[in-house]
Amino acid sequence: MTYGMSQYQNQSGTYLPPREVEAMAFRHVNDLLSKAKTHSDRQSALSANLKLWGILLQGVQRVDCPLDEILRKDLTTVGTWSMRYANVALNSDTSLKALIDINEDMIEGLSAPTPVAATPYGASAPTEGHMAIQMVG
Repeated sequence: MTYGMSQYQNQSGTYLPPREVEAMAFRHVNDLLSKAKTHSDRQSALSANLKLWGILLQGVQRVDCPLDEILRKDLTTVGTWSMRYANVALNSDTSLKALIDINEDMIEGLSAPTPVAATPYGASAPTEGHMAIQMVG
């Protein structure tokens, strides 16, 4: 646990699992994206989306990341796609629905019950024949 998280826990008296914190962050970003009506709001929402995915990708790419290799690759693929799409949307009137949908999928995955055979962070062992995803577009 990081120093900041330990201080938060000491102050609040409660502790949220990492998956719930991540789901809350995606919900917040989706709220910003869905309510962005002005150019300024849109820029702020897209910046928040970029920051969230950037932080997530940093964690996934760490050597000590507990997730299995296929899940790490899938998250890297989805995160990279989301960040590219957000960068395009920063400079155009591109719809934000695709970003909201991807983030909603992340919320659903993070909110799903943790499998019994999972690691402490919710990663389960890869299944035979499972292949990494590919994003198009």
